[in-house]
Parts: sequence; C-alpha cells; structure tokens
Amino acid sequence: MGLTFNGIHSSTFGLGAKVLRPLLPGNTDNYIDIPGHAGSILYPGKPKDRPIPVEFGFMPGSKDLFRAKVWEISDWLYTEERKALVIDDEPGKYYMGKVEGQIDLEQVFILGKFTAVFRCEPFAYDNQVTTNFANDTVTCANVGTRPTPVIIDATFTGAATEFKVLLGTDYIRVVNNFAINDTLHIDTGTGAVLINGLRAMDKLDWQSSQYFELDVGNNILAITPAGVCTATTKHVPRWL
Repeated sequence: MGLTFNGIHSSTFGLGAKVLRPLLPGNTDNYIDIPGHAGSILYPGKPKDRPIPVEFGFMPGSKDLFRAKVWEISDWLYTEERKALVIDDEPGKYYMGKVEGQIDLEQVFILGKFTAVFRCEPFAYDNQVTTNFANDTVTCANVGTRPTPVIIDATFTGAATEFKVLLGTDYIRVVNNFAINDTLHIDTGTGAVLINGLRAMDKLDWQSSQYFELDVGNNILAITPAGVCTATTKHVPRWL
C-alpha cells in the first residue's frame, strides 16, 4: 500500500508504506470533579488533530543511490503548510496534514526504514460539491458523517435591498442596495461576507443571522426575496 502527499505518490521514490490510522482522533473534552458530587461534570469539546503514523521502507540498488534517494524523500515530505494526504485504500477521500517532528532514518546496508507522523485535521474530506438553486431553492446532499460549512454565491439579476438564505429556522441576512450584476459571497465556515469581491461585514445582520452548517443528509435552502438572483452552493463532505 502507498499514499499520495502533496500531489506525489510514495511509489515515485520506491517507498513501501504501512499506514497506522486511529479509529477516532482525540477530543478536547473537559471533566471537572466537584467535592461532594458523585462522578464528574463533562464539558464537551471538539475533535483534536488526527495523527497518522506511516512506516516507510525503501531499498535502492547501491549506497550512492541510497543517499540520493534520502534527499529526494526529505524534500518531498517537507512542507510549510498542510497538504492533501490520500491513502491508497481510501481513493475517494483525503486528509489535510503536515509531517510533525523529527524523522529518524534506520539504515542497514542499502535498506532504509523510517516512520513519519502526519498531523492532520480531524476530518477526512471528499471533493467539493456544487449545487445550483432553482426557483430560489436548492437541496444540498451532505453524504459525509459530520455537519459541514457551506458557501453561497449569488449574482443579482434584479435590484434588491436585502438577501436572505434560510436553512430551516436559521438564516443569514445581508442588507445592501444590490444592483444588477452585483455578486455576493457568504462562507459559513470562515464567516466571510463579500460583495463584488470586497469584504462587507458591516452589511451582515449580525443580530439575527446564524452561520449554519449542512446536516448529514438532505438540506433544503431557500432565498428571499424571490426572483432577484441566480445562486449556487458549495460544500465539502467530511468524515470523522
């Protein structure tokens, strides 16, 4: 088995790989013991980063090739930011990770072995899904196992003094004098609101708006006022 990291497969370097994945990452739960109280009080937290240790092995044809291969591998594994990690037995999913800590190399003649720990975000991800609104409504299917943020992009075909997108009883409302061809971008993950590509947080009705996430399964979103824009949603399914 192998893996692809930062767009390059481990077989490029003649590496064999054994991937050790935790079933669940840790979490930031907090338990408080109170004198005179039976048991503890739980303050639920969120998932921690997911460490993925990988045992690598390689065997070039000579000592000279061995050292050259070591430099290639170290250059491949070093990144300044988290990059996509795809494991061969999960071709439809990817993790976002970065190698953590020092890597020690064990060499026996021309046989090399080492373990690299990829510190990844808690979730596994799939490709981004784009869905178009029709008649100011859309059904977004979240096929993952966890709720996920959503991006709403709208282009105005008529004038409007506000834009509201609803998911059940939650909604996001932006108050602005929209004109034809104006664009609006809302990201419920980052909280960004952009009008014509420029930050417009002052246009957000922050007292009433709720940055919702898509639940697992089908989610019906609706836009008001009706008939003033074309719009799409984008989301990335995720698994824990």
